Amino acid sequence: MNRKKLPLAIGILSMNLLTMSSSVIGSAIAAIAKSFSGEPVSKVQMLSTIPQLGQIIATLIFSYLTYKMTRKNIGILAILFVTISGLIPIFYNNNLNTILACMIAMGFGIGLITNVGPVLVQEHFEGEERASVMGWQVGFNNIGMMTLTALGGVLGATNWRNLFWIYVIGVLILLITYFLVPKDKKIKAQKSNDKISLGVAFKHVNNLVYVYLLITLFTSIVMTMFMANQSIVLASKGLGTSYTGLITAIGNVGGILTAVFLSKIRKFTKNYTIAYGFIAFALSFICVVFFNNMGMHVLGNAFSGMGIVMINATIPFQLSNLSSQEEFPVVISMNSLISSIAGTLAPILLAILHIQVGNGQFISGIILSLCVAILIFVTRLGNVVSKAKEK
Repeated sequence: MNRKKLPLAIGILSMNLLTMSSSVIGSAIAAIAKSFSGEPVSKVQMLSTIPQLGQIIATLIFSYLTYKMTRKNIGILAILFVTISGLIPIFYNNNLNTILACMIAMGFGIGLITNVGPVLVQEHFEGEERASVMGWQVGFNNIGMMTLTALGGVLGATNWRNLFWIYVIGVLILLITYFLVPKDKKIKAQKSNDKISLGVAFKHVNNLVYVYLLITLFTSIVMTMFMANQSIVLASKGLGTSYTGLITAIGNVGGILTAVFLSKIRKFTKNYTIAYGFIAFALSFICVVFFNNMGMHVLGNAFSGMGIVMINATIPFQLSNLSSQEEFPVVISMNSLISSIAGTLAPILLAILHIQVGNGQFISGIILSLCVAILIFVTRLGNVVSKAKEK
C-alpha cells in the first residue's frame, strides 16, 4: 500500500475497534444481575443481545443518511453514539431500563460503523488495496473485541460499573477519524425525492449482488452454528466454560493473522477466496467435533476466524466492485441487514429443521460449508464477477 494512504486506512479502520464493543458487557452479566436482583435474569441478559436491535435500525436508515450527510460525518456520529451511550451508565446505573436504552443506542452506533466503513473504503481505495483494507477491517473487529473485553474485565473486576470507563477510548478514536479521514461530499440523489433515488439505486444493481447476499445468509447461519454449539460440543467431552473461552481467545489470532496477510492469501486463492473460506469453516467444525485435544480445538477456532475474515472481507469487496458509489450504500446496508437477521433467526430455523444441537449442528455445519464451497467452484462465481467488472 502507498504510504501516503496508510494514515487514511488507519483513520477508517480505527472505527472498527468499536464494532464488537457491546460484547464487553457480557462478562459482567452475573454481577449486574446481583445488583438488579428484583429484575428477571433474562432481562439482564438482554444487555448483551439488545444492541442488535439498534444495529438493525441503523442498517435500515443508513442508505437514507448517505443522502443527508457525508460518510465521514456518519462515522463521527456513529462514534459519538457508541462513546456517549457507553459512558452514561457510569453515572446513571440505578435503573436497568436506562442501561438497556444505552445498549440500543450503542448498537445503533455500531450498526452505522459496520455500514459506513466499507463505503469509505470503496470511496478511497481501488483493486487489491481495497480488498486488503476490507480484510483489515475484519481483523480490527477481532482486535477490538479482544482488547476491550480484556481491559473491561480489569476495570470491572471490583465493581461492574467501572467497566463502562472502557468507552473513553471512543474519544481517541473520534480524534483519529476526524483528523485522518478527509472531508467528502454527500451522495447526490438521482431524483429530487430521496426515497425514489434509493429505490432506483437498488433496482438497477447487478444481479450478481443477490448471489452474494445469499452467500451472506449462508455465512451467518454457519457462523451461528459454530458459535452457538461449540460450548455444548466441548461440554459433552467434559470440558468447561473457561476452557471454551481460552481456546476461543487463542483461536482469534488465526483471524487476525488472516486479515494481516489477506493480500498474500488472495494471490493463492484468487477468485475463490470465499470458497476457501467455507472450506476453513468446514475444517473448524471437524477439528472441534472429531478431536479431543486442546491443540486441535485451538486450530478449529483459528480456522473459524480465517473463514470469517476470508468471507466477510471478500463479500463487501465484491459488492463494491459490482455497485456504483450511489448503489453501494444501499447494497451494503442490505448485506448487513441479512447478516443480522440470519444470525438472529438461525437457531429458530435449525430447530424447525429438527437438527440436534451440539454434534448434530456441527455435522450439519460441515455439510453446508462444503456444499457452498463446491457450488462456488463449480459455478466459477469469482471468474464470472471478474468478467462482469471488466464490462
